[in-house]
Amino acid sequence: MSSSIRSVDPSKSALSSHALRYSLGLRVLHWLTALSMFIVIPLAWYMTELDRHNPVTEGWFNLHKSIGLTVFLLTLIRVFTRLSSGAPPLPERIPTFERLLARIGHRLLYVILFAMPISGYVNSYGGGHPVNWFWLFRIPAVIPVDHWLGHLGGQIHGLLAWATYVLIAGHVLAVIYHQLIQRVDILSRMTVSARRN
Repeated sequence: MSSSIRSVDPSKSALSSHALRYSLGLRVLHWLTALSMFIVIPLAWYMTELDRHNPVTEGWFNLHKSIGLTVFLLTLIRVFTRLSSGAPPLPERIPTFERLLARIGHRLLYVILFAMPISGYVNSYGGGHPVNWFWLFRIPAVIPVDHWLGHLGGQIHGLLAWATYVLIAGHVLAVIYHQLIQRVDILSRMTVSARRN
């Protein structure tokens, strides 16, 4: 009796699963960036409520700036890694319009992850407040002390903070929507395994 079921080549199955995931480097960079953001944002809320004349406050600000500059470095590495290794395609079940939104959202996130540290740097160094990266070494100054420039950097940094909240919330909600409502396993692209959808 012949069977109509064809066997699946294990090597092809493994290759297909691997092709649906981001590279290990990008996955690690993604979660390091996410962890940094989920630390630096509440830290910003906390430190801005502190008395600026308290000597302890300066340490919290320096920690915030150190993490922010780390995010900048992680994003820089991430961009070069993504350009070299590419990104896996989205599952076929995701509509074209949602693919477009995902592409726009990801690009805006990259812009924010660069713009927030840069504006924070301008705010800090323009105001004459250098950063000691995790108290290991001082970050070089590439702009002069200019209080108007520092103030501008601070204003931009504050406005971008709201854009950051919106983009991160949108990113998380999109993953929840795909996982729980569309039943498309989008999260596995950034975790240890991937399944076809």
